Amino acid sequence: MRRHSLLIELIVAFCSSGSLVTAPGAVASGRVTPLEAAAGAFRSYVLEEVGQSLAAVRTLRDRIAMRDLEGAQRAWLAARGGWESSEVVTAEYFPDLDRAIDGWPDTDRGFHAIEARLFGAHSTDALPAADELLGNLTEFQRQLQGTTLTPQHLLNGVTRLTYEIGEDKAGGGESPFSGNSLAEIGNNVAAIVAVYHHVLEPAARVKDAKLSVRVAAELERLRVLAAAPSLRELDQTALRELSETLTDDLARLGEELGLEKPLLEN
Repeated sequence: MRRHSLLIELIVAFCSSGSLVTAPGAVASGRVTPLEAAAGAFRSYVLEEVGQSLAAVRTLRDRIAMRDLEGAQRAWLAARGGWESSEVVTAEYFPDLDRAIDGWPDTDRGFHAIEARLFGAHSTDALPAADELLGNLTEFQRQLQGTTLTPQHLLNGVTRLTYEIGEDKAGGGESPFSGNSLAEIGNNVAAIVAVYHHVLEPAARVKDAKLSVRVAAELERLRVLAAAPSLRELDQTALRELSETLTDDLARLGEELGLEKPLLEN
């Protein structure tokens, strides 16, 4: 359902903004380019992912209040998928909320403070942290609803996340207590692929067809690597090397699209 609704929104955005090749003076005249329209339409994808995460966090808070450890653990795991899929925009647009919700390796608050209690200490003594997480994620959703996503910021987000997968997440340390790190890498990769195919690729095929094909192939390799049966079977070396290559190619692709070179840190 999400893919169907996103596709409809993207088609409407593209039809209202003209052809993929930007006409001379289009930007100066205030016209929204197809690339900008696609970036703006991608907000629906992120909002749906955040909505799924928020619904699970509400359940998480209730299960913790009822001292239902297994139910709280299931809800925590359910909440992570939507959040990790939204990381293509979290740090880029909302760095303070991102740190409060999902800061790591700092586990004093947010998802990972709750993870340490539920999965590490096997305790439901985490109601204040759950209340704070619910409030911060609700605020994140509210702010996102009023935010216009842009090609530059999405490029920044996907490039940074691609780099982080290889440099920081490949070792599986983000969610060690729950053992959910590999699944979260998969969620990250799925979101990166979605940004590329729905936002960047249509314009990239016009500007540099060869590079666009190479990036698509690298993303497919990244998806396959991230789909390893277990963290132990994940080829961390290959993941890091591919992450570095893809990071460079995404930056190069951005230049072809007239965007600035993305920074790997805020």
